[in-house]
Amino acid sequence: MSVVTITIIIVAIIGVCVFGIYIAQAREKARIEKIQKIKMYSDRFERLQRLLHELPPQYVSDELRGLIVTQSIDALNRLLSLKKNSRYEGYLQDDRDYLDKLNNKKLSLPPVPVNTPEKAAEVRGLLEILFKFVQQQAKQKLIDPGRAKQYLLQIKFGVAKSKADGLTAKASQAANNGKPRVAIHAYHSAIEAFKAIADYPQAAEAIALYRAEIRKLEETADQHNQELKNKSTQNDETNPEWDKFLDDDDEWKKKNAYDD
Repeated sequence: MSVVTITIIIVAIIGVCVFGIYIAQAREKARIEKIQKIKMYSDRFERLQRLLHELPPQYVSDELRGLIVTQSIDALNRLLSLKKNSRYEGYLQDDRDYLDKLNNKKLSLPPVPVNTPEKAAEVRGLLEILFKFVQQQAKQKLIDPGRAKQYLLQIKFGVAKSKADGLTAKASQAANNGKPRVAIHAYHSAIEAFKAIADYPQAAEAIALYRAEIRKLEETADQHNQELKNKSTQNDETNPEWDKFLDDDDEWKKKNAYDD
């Protein structure tokens, strides 16, 4: 073989090796990207499922709930395009059934009480996820700006409501335990929770309701204080020590008259 032929063969071998390395790297890159996409859509699906099934229904409108489940279906379709999985197929069918019931007004979701600080904090955490989700949908132009603004206001109201619900539960407990002043303070704090969105119709309605409760409790507290005052006066008037003091006072007056 000539030197030229040998050189060509060597160059060809090097080229084949480089090409092989390139193909291997491309395949590895594609594999890593696929894994990353699977994780991304899986995480998205799980977050959306939390919003659907863990967030108390009273904090999410049907319209917003429809957006959530639609995006959950989209995430599952993308997962199935990357990796066939019978579990994902089952979830997809569940979400389709859920959306069908929602659209046909057949979905019954009773309110879930939020009556502890821990539960209120959990709700706020989920609402924060929902807030970011709506912002992302608007940024990607999947919903128009006006509708996004409406959804974000609903979520802000929900955050305030979660705080207020915990406080009103405390107020009700205090009122039932005969502590109207404690209940009044809790209702004032609940009103403060709505301060940032006081003009929002549902917030204004809640504030009016709390103020009405405060007026009732103030009347109860005043009546209670008057009863205690009357009872205290009666006790003083019937107290033997008080009578003895009056008798002693009479003796003192008689003594002074005698001395005169």
